[in-house]
Amino acid sequence: MQLQKKKTGRPIYIVLLVLVSVIVIALFVLFGLFHIRQVDVIGNEYYSAEEIQKMVMSDSLSENSLYLTWKYSQPDAAADLTFLSAVDVTMVNPYHVQIKVYEKSIVGYLMYSGSMAYFDKDGVVIEISQEKREGIPAYSGVDISEPKVSELIPVADEKFRDDIISEAQMIQEILGQNGIQPREVHYDDKQQLILYFTNNRVMLGDNSYMEEKLSNLQSLMPQMEELSGTLHMEDYTAGTTTITFKKGEKGEEELLMNVNQPEGGNAEDVEESTETEEDSTDESENKSGYSEDSGTFSTDASGNDTYTDASGNVTNNMDQMYLGDDGQIISDGYGYIDPYTGAYILN
Repeated sequence: MQLQKKKTGRPIYIVLLVLVSVIVIALFVLFGLFHIRQVDVIGNEYYSAEEIQKMVMSDSLSENSLYLTWKYSQPDAAADLTFLSAVDVTMVNPYHVQIKVYEKSIVGYLMYSGSMAYFDKDGVVIEISQEKREGIPAYSGVDISEPKVSELIPVADEKFRDDIISEAQMIQEILGQNGIQPREVHYDDKQQLILYFTNNRVMLGDNSYMEEKLSNLQSLMPQMEELSGTLHMEDYTAGTTTITFKKGEKGEEELLMNVNQPEGGNAEDVEESTETEEDSTDESENKSGYSEDSGTFSTDASGNDTYTDASGNVTNNMDQMYLGDDGQIISDGYGYIDPYTGAYILN
């Protein structure tokens, strides 16, 4: 009986030994052969390949190509990576993987306590960092409370926040996709928009006609490359045909830019356009019957300059307020509106 027990015990021992050997070999293959030694990152624009690799391969098992491929085949695998909308991992061979990322579009950042709160086109904060990312404009003049990742930018005035998001989308879609990116997007105390570029600033005013303003700005940018100053678009309307550009920090010289001018113009074209506008102004004034001689300038008893038009209307306003959107004397062919008094005077 004892001999029989020994004979039956040997096969069990051999089976266990074989089983352990198979497990050891399997683990060696699994963790040795499938150990990642080469990673290719594609699709990244804002984040470096090193940053992407570090965040995608964050846990200890992620150095295994089988595990990493399985992990990012799951629907919610990239949920914690707030700056990405999706991640695809492909095994090129057992030790070589390709990580393809789909970054969320960052449209700008707001400063808070020394950190930058980056937000996407929907106004959602996707990263809070002290690292400045190239090509992302700063949004200034906006008071915010403490930002939190995956939440909307914390602006108390909801309407103002909606305007910021809407305008950020248009700036990205109209300017950004054409390679034009302001270094700063600023809101003044009236919540009117100002774009700052390297040599120029653009006064966009309130959010009326914003899409048209940005579309025209995109076509005018080639003309502004050799200039330095301020483009005034605050009073832009549907009927606007020319926009004033003031050269220099104090606006020492004014140029008129034609909003219908083909893309690719230059500074010489702007100046030539300015001369043409001035000539057309003179012609328009002559056609309307208006000239400085149509009225009389004088000084009243207090020493103030006064102006009396051809109809006898008197004013102290010397700023020529009553002009059309194109800067011309308003005329219907039979008469004109005096630019000083606003009175209608027959030719």
